[in-house]
Amino acid sequence: MSSTPHEIRLRIDQIERLLMFDYEPGTEDALFDICDSKGHIVKTGEVNGPVTRVRITDLDGEEYFLMVLDGELSTVKPFQLRRVA
Repeated sequence: MSSTPHEIRLRIDQIERLLMFDYEPGTEDALFDICDSKGHIVKTGEVNGPVTRVRITDLDGEEYFLMVLDGELSTVKPFQLRRVA
């Protein structure tokens, strides 16, 4: 079963402190933003399909949104970071 176009599959590696998301961009200059719960952009970068890895060691909140901007399309996916004890 294949995923629908522009669907984001998101995983968090708590040990490596990486956010990884599967997204195959439709344009060469697709970008991502990670926003906090107040809507402030805390990280931004280029989408490197099919899997983009983002270091999240400097994120200290819990609730975030991943937004992918791909040409005319924007896709938003909420995610949570849990504290590693």
